[in-house]
Amino acid sequence: MRSEYKAGIDAWFETHREQLLADLADLVSINSVRSEALPGKPYGEGCARVLARAEEMFRRDGFAPCNFDNHVVTANLNDGETVLGILAHLDTVAVSDSWSSDPFTMRREDAVVYGRGVSDDKGPAVAAYYALRAARAIAPELTKNCRLILGSCEETGSSDIAYYRQKEPFPPMVFTPDGNYPVVNFEKGRYAPAFGRKWEPETAACRVLSLTGGATGNIVPKDACALVTGFDRETVEQYVAKFAPGDVSVTCREADGAIEIAVAGKAAHASTPEAGVNAQTALLTLLAAMPLDDCDSTRVIRALAGLMPHGDLAGQILGIACADEETGALTFNFGVLKLTDTGVFGSCDIRMPLCADGDAVAGTFTRALSACGIQVFEDSSLTSYHYTAPDTVFVRTLLEIYEAYTGDPGRCLAIGGGTYVHDIEGGVAFGCEMPGYDSRMHGDDERMPIDVLLLSAKMFTQAILELCR
Repeated sequence: MRSEYKAGIDAWFETHREQLLADLADLVSINSVRSEALPGKPYGEGCARVLARAEEMFRRDGFAPCNFDNHVVTANLNDGETVLGILAHLDTVAVSDSWSSDPFTMRREDAVVYGRGVSDDKGPAVAAYYALRAARAIAPELTKNCRLILGSCEETGSSDIAYYRQKEPFPPMVFTPDGNYPVVNFEKGRYAPAFGRKWEPETAACRVLSLTGGATGNIVPKDACALVTGFDRETVEQYVAKFAPGDVSVTCREADGAIEIAVAGKAAHASTPEAGVNAQTALLTLLAAMPLDDCDSTRVIRALAGLMPHGDLAGQILGIACADEETGALTFNFGVLKLTDTGVFGSCDIRMPLCADGDAVAGTFTRALSACGIQVFEDSSLTSYHYTAPDTVFVRTLLEIYEAYTGDPGRCLAIGGGTYVHDIEGGVAFGCEMPGYDSRMHGDDERMPIDVLLLSAKMFTQAILELCR
């Protein structure tokens, strides 16, 4: 790494610190959650507005932006051959009513900024833009180009990048600041099977009338509820005391002549199911142990409880568990379940390491459920893993920069989630989530330390200077 650049980078950001934060506050003020498509605005009004604001910033600072039909907007370092791309996004996830302040008014507190998007991904996007500005000022002699690509649909499928790819090729080196430090070079493959079964309306005396678990496959369900008939409350509570898993809380109440059983667990992302407690599988465990009458709903409940038991986060019982040293273990999340008087629907989220064969995992899963009379739908999604070799000049350079600026050892990471570069050959994630820090990404009071934001911008600048020489 060329250490002679570092003093100039530090000095430049010292004088541009407040402007960087002001621009971030400006972007945070725009609610860029995807909304209904409008003419010329494929992701709605907010996403188009935030791209327009980015264009204004680019022009203000002497760049010539290119807007790709309100899917992405780009800015170039120079007119040279484009060898490096930095890919960030300006759309965000929705907000709840539980924020302690207005999520669209960035606030500073104890050297931390708060607001929707400060960590995912408006803060990193602004850091990348200021890195482009800094590189231009510090080394105007650079002959190769870095292109900043800001999208507006990462949170809802990344069709913005698919559109851009139809218009422009990606450069040979691409990183996104939409992940973790040091460098994410492996993203697990994903299998998200949906399944179901139908039956005639049931009349059994002791049965489950309905069951509602999670609504989203990529989240560990924190709540689940069932309505059972044929039992009094005291009897149900006895079964709860005997068979309910100890890591959930369960309440029972009378409801229209039946008994409602509500289970509370803990939510987590499907890529890290060990961080949560699945209320849905806990409820199935309890129901499967109760003396329900033999009927379709009972058979399905017992089959699902047997194939996907509470606490099996690796698909051991299904026969799909696998792991390797470099990319970790397969993770399994039973995320969605809805049972009615006439059928059942469910889905799972399976994240697969490098050693897994996606087709084999899908086949094993399908056979296991088919043996119980449950159909796995043919349109269940199967996504391959993303892998960039750790020994490339590109990856080694980013790791060296991380080590030089943080003093911590650089290493490549394998993650269960997906980043903005999942479908880009040779792409990696580089920041901006520091090890051990909870930015509350996608949650209430999303936050970003100002020093991490500035440090990221400096590292991105160094990367541009190193890779565009």
